[in-house]
Amino acid sequence: MNKTSQIMYKGHQDSQSREVHQSTIAQEMNTVFERFEAQQPQCGTCKKGLSCQLCSDGPCRISKKAPMGVCGASGDLIVARNLLQLAIIGAAANTYQCKNLANTLKSIGAGKSSVKLKDEFKLRMMCSGLGVDNTKSANELAVIFADFILNEIGKTGAEPLRLMDMFAVEQRKEVWKKTDLYAGGASSEILTALTKCMTNLSNDPIDLIKTALRLGLANEYVALWGITVIQDIILGTASLTTGNTNIGCLDPNTVNIISNGHQPVFASIIMEKAGSEKFQSAAKKAGAMGIKLYGSLCEGQQLMNVSSREEYKEIFGGQLGNWIQEELFIATGVVDLFMMDLNCSVPTLKTFADKYGTRLISTDTAVRFPGVDSVNFDAEKADSQAEEILEIAIECFKSRKADRHRTINMPSKQARTECIAGYTTETVLKMFGNDINTYIAEMKNGSIKGAVAVAGCTNVRHDQGGKSIQKLTLELIKRDIMVIGAGCCSSTHQNLGMSTKEMIKMAGPKLRAVCEKHDVPPIVSYGSCTDVGKILDTVAALAWTIGCDTSQLPVAASVPEYMEQKAIADIFTALAFGLLTHVSPPPMISGSPLVTNYLTRDMTDLTGGRMLLEDDPIKAAEELEAHIIAKRKEIAFD
Repeated sequence: MNKTSQIMYKGHQDSQSREVHQSTIAQEMNTVFERFEAQQPQCGTCKKGLSCQLCSDGPCRISKKAPMGVCGASGDLIVARNLLQLAIIGAAANTYQCKNLANTLKSIGAGKSSVKLKDEFKLRMMCSGLGVDNTKSANELAVIFADFILNEIGKTGAEPLRLMDMFAVEQRKEVWKKTDLYAGGASSEILTALTKCMTNLSNDPIDLIKTALRLGLANEYVALWGITVIQDIILGTASLTTGNTNIGCLDPNTVNIISNGHQPVFASIIMEKAGSEKFQSAAKKAGAMGIKLYGSLCEGQQLMNVSSREEYKEIFGGQLGNWIQEELFIATGVVDLFMMDLNCSVPTLKTFADKYGTRLISTDTAVRFPGVDSVNFDAEKADSQAEEILEIAIECFKSRKADRHRTINMPSKQARTECIAGYTTETVLKMFGNDINTYIAEMKNGSIKGAVAVAGCTNVRHDQGGKSIQKLTLELIKRDIMVIGAGCCSSTHQNLGMSTKEMIKMAGPKLRAVCEKHDVPPIVSYGSCTDVGKILDTVAALAWTIGCDTSQLPVAASVPEYMEQKAIADIFTALAFGLLTHVSPPPMISGSPLVTNYLTRDMTDLTGGRMLLEDDPIKAAEELEAHIIAKRKEIAFD
């Protein structure tokens, strides 16, 4: 093995992934880490955000020799426009998922689907908040609420979002109205933002950044909000549960299905079907000990949050991990069927599936691979589609067992990593006696110095791959700052054994005492990246109760291993809420001092929020703590 390979397989933070990664290298496969190395050195101009490919007169690269593009666009304009395009893609993907869920809920309510609602109470509560008679039947309310969400998505930019009117803190609403950030329908905001990105149209870099902030609010008060609420209604609201994580969860003796992506409804239906006598008998007849469905990425977070439900608990096999591991899941050689419904499904999955004998199936029209079959989820065909998936998986298991030459790369120490999952605003409050004032009292007396949401992606840049997430989180809890995880950051926490009460001993003395008193760990996982919406609900609840603006709270956000576009949309959501938002690696903005200074300094005059760009997790923790201490003084906690 060459030196580069020896370095790269150590890129994963957990030992199970490193071992499987080493095996794939020996078998002449390349993963995200090797491909990252092959791309070095990467284009310095592009990394600064100073390249544009929008028109046929390009591509243009800004430099001292050529300080403007052919059209006359400055580096500032190009950097801002490139960043806005990333935010648009992210907000569009979240809105797409929200629209899918609303249409599924409507089909259920209209009686066109056999799927049953798991949390009618939440549906009735939400409809009551909208002024709807909640004594109507659950099906009637499902149609009403679905239509409401679809209408919010489709509103014009001039029509304020009702969810923002209802749930945003009053002080924050005044800020957004004063600064023209009060968003309209997500589709309209996306359309306007995209139009502004056209060549020779919007030529004000700061206006483009403000457009991204406005888009961030549509992202929260339509897309993220709709996703989290509708998923709770259909799947059931999360409850605290102990779960298993990482590659060691995979059982070679069962029919193994992985559901990868962000849309868990279809997977939940498959789990219910898999528990039936029909499919359990079929699996055993094929020589398997049963059927297991495993979660991958944010989908697994959502499934694990409800995995204690009777209909899921015998079938859900565990949450395997984050996107930089997904090639390794297939490389184990024990995965029979791998379903993909949204990001992140890397293009090389087909190469790995062909090598290690896994069947790939896309389950959403947005996900397409050459040579890969599709079963596009349709709530009205849910039963037959779930049965089709299970039948295919059982046949794939038979093929696996008959293949004497199958390459198997399971970790030698096949231990499952345990974690606690299922935290939400509701379950966190339960830990504090169902009284938010108890939590606030612990903040006021300094036992909980503050809180930081550590959320978003993982990436493969040097000294990341989960390392920055781990270091930052440990440093924060050591400083008596509670950490709320979400997305691939939660998977990193879980795979490293950090989502347990054992971590209490790693917390600072004051936070440790609070955790012991209330039986809560210092690191709690809210679930998927879309559960950033739930985290912001918690932030708003704190501000409402204290009587302050969200920007005044001793809280912050961190995206310590930013990778893709949804993260950028969510970052602008946090900035619009007035939060200090740590981002690493920096977005591609360093080529524009104007944009960089606005995001990291001057934006505080607009929303109260700003970006903190710091790659060193220890230094980032220091700055986050300093910010929290300053905010404690601002609202007279200290």
